[in-house]
Order: sequence, then structure tokens, then C-alpha cells
Amino acid sequence: MIKLDKKIKDGVIKVKFAASTYFSLLRHCAVPLLSIATFTPILLTYLAKEKPETPQPQANLETAASPAPIIPSPIAPLTAPSPKLSPSPQSSAIPKSAPSPQSSLSAPKKIAPSVQTSPNTSPNTAPNTAPAAAAKPVIRQPLVVPANYTPPAIEIRVAIKRDVASVLIGVNGPAVITDRQGRGLKTIATNEGLPVIPGANGLKMGDLSLPEVIFVQPTSADGLVYVDDGWYRGKVLLVAQGDRLLVVNHVNLEAYLYSVVGSEMHSTAPMHALKAQAIAARSYALVHMIRPANAWFHLGNSQRWQVYKGIRSEYQSTHQAVNATAGQILSYKGGVVESLYAATDEIVAWAHGGRGMSQTGAYKLAEKGLDYQQILGNYYPGVGLARLVLQN
Repeated sequence: MIKLDKKIKDGVIKVKFAASTYFSLLRHCAVPLLSIATFTPILLTYLAKEKPETPQPQANLETAASPAPIIPSPIAPLTAPSPKLSPSPQSSAIPKSAPSPQSSLSAPKKIAPSVQTSPNTSPNTAPNTAPAAAAKPVIRQPLVVPANYTPPAIEIRVAIKRDVASVLIGVNGPAVITDRQGRGLKTIATNEGLPVIPGANGLKMGDLSLPEVIFVQPTSADGLVYVDDGWYRGKVLLVAQGDRLLVVNHVNLEAYLYSVVGSEMHSTAPMHALKAQAIAARSYALVHMIRPANAWFHLGNSQRWQVYKGIRSEYQSTHQAVNATAGQILSYKGGVVESLYAATDEIVAWAHGGRGMSQTGAYKLAEKGLDYQQILGNYYPGVGLARLVLQN
């Protein structure tokens, strides 16, 4: 049941939500949240779990044991890569069942956005389920985004290692190991590689014994965490699950997309194709934040979900595409569209029943001069654009 508390101020309808935590699928591609009239400004109620303050290393914190392997320093990733033959396709494989988390860890909070749609989108028109390749490009008026708009700071949880026996952890600057309550346990030396394995009563990091659930958290805004073969923004959660490990990257949604766009579509693609990819990837991620894989993480980092490789798949062009479309999602009747996509029309037809964006098709449409809204209109007919806004 949805309760509405509407307040009208300066011509903008603000809606506060008290929504149930589950949402049904809308015509196989959307999660309906609230049916509202066209042109309603988007609102996002983000029921964020209260986060502990970033712990600063304390004088009595013990420095992690050494000697240890030396890990490579992060290399500036914002350079163009060698072109790929084709974008990475999505897979229709069924994910493996994930281990159940500790009962003391609460499930992710739910997100309940409403939308501001683009003017040419009818709220009463159901999305076309015919194969996307047959659709005629739709011309829409641009989504109006205020000049001072800032996308909400939403944290997404991405499983980057699952069911592994060990990982090598490191940091590029000041960082601290905390427990799940945010209490500082150990400091970590810069560029010092620390092997982590599950122990009898928790985790073992070199010679250190730690709780079974810990965070590795940089204490500076530009800090990075190294996990086995790559660097990641945000902080990293490590969980002992029997004799195996789960590693989850907690990272800002927009920063996550810098990597996803560069993993799913090569950075030399036309800018409007990259923008279309950014919006599709953001919409897909938001749906999985509303409907998470489990209480530990929202989604994984493989083709089963969206490919995510940390900073090694970030490029200047992917930063530009994400920033230029900041906070924009695909929406239908107030719901967030689960914007499926794959490398080609053939894979879209096979894996998604013809509903979704072809990445190579988007590339070709952009080369023909279509902008990102026309590209999205071609592959998601009847669906509008919306932007996310936090409501206090």
C-alpha cells in the first residue's frame, strides 16, 4: 500500500512515500512504484541506512603486520584503450545461489523514486514488446535538468569476489580496517599487500586475527582499495563464510557507472552511444538496488548483471558520458525500467525476448547522427526519461 503526502510549492508537486519493500514487475521490464501524471518532477526518497562516521586512524590502532607482498600502484586510467571488436554482451545465465548473510546485518534499504518524464512520452502507452530492431526512432524533447542539479549520493553494493579461498588486499593511501559498526581495528600501510583468508573464528590478515565481517576503508575521498587484480573506489567489505570469502565493493552509484560503461561498451564509441549506455546501466542498477540479490549485495560484477572492473575500465569518455547524463534513468508510469541490453540484436532477441538495447545497434545509430534520447527511444519505445532527486 502506498500512502501519499503531497505538498505543492513553486509549482512542484513533492510526494513523500511510505511504500512496502517489494515491487511487482511491470510488463517484464519495469518495477512500478507510483502512477503519476506526465511532467511531474522526479522525486527520490532514499531511505539510507545511517552510516557511521568515517573512522580516523587512532593512535592506539595497531599497524597491520609486515613484511607482505608489494602491490602495484594505481595507474591513471583515464586514457583511451585499444578498440574492441564489439561491446561485451549480457549473459542470460542463471546466477549461482549466494550464501545467506549473518542475521545481524540488515537488508538493504529500499528506494522509491517518482519521475519527471520527457514531454513526448504518454503515461498510458504500454512499452512495445516487439523486437527493438523493428522500432522506428522516437524523437523526444530533451529532459529539462536544472543547472544546479546534483545526482543523489547513492551507494551501491557490488559483489566483486564470491566463494573464493583468499584475496590480496591493499590501499593507495591512508586507510583503516573497521568492524561492521565502524569501529577502527587496524591501520594499513600504503601499497602493502595483505593476504586475507577465513580463519577458525573470523578472518586472518597476515598474522592478524580479525572479526568475520570487516571493512577496508580509505580515510581520504580519493582513496582506493586493491583487491587481487584491480583498484576500486569506495570501501570494501570482506565476509568469512565458512572456509570461503565474499568481497563486496560499496561505491557511489555514479562512480560505479564510470567503470560499467567502459566495461560494457568500448570508450571509443560515439558519445551519444556511451550516454545511452550510461542511462541504461543506471536504470538497471537502480532496479537491482530496489530488488537486491541478497542482504550482502545488490548485484554482481559479471555479465550475469553488468560488467564492473573498478578503475581499470574507466576512461575520459566514460566519465563524460556518465556526468553528462547524471541521475537520468528510464521510467514508465512512475516505475524504473529494468533496461536490459546486450551486444547485438540477435542476443537481445535470444536472451531478452527482443526487449532491450543492442549495443552495436546503438553504436551504429549514433554514427548516423541520432542522439542518446533517440537511441533509447528506438530500443525502449513508450518509455520516458526521468531524473533522481533526494527528498529530505
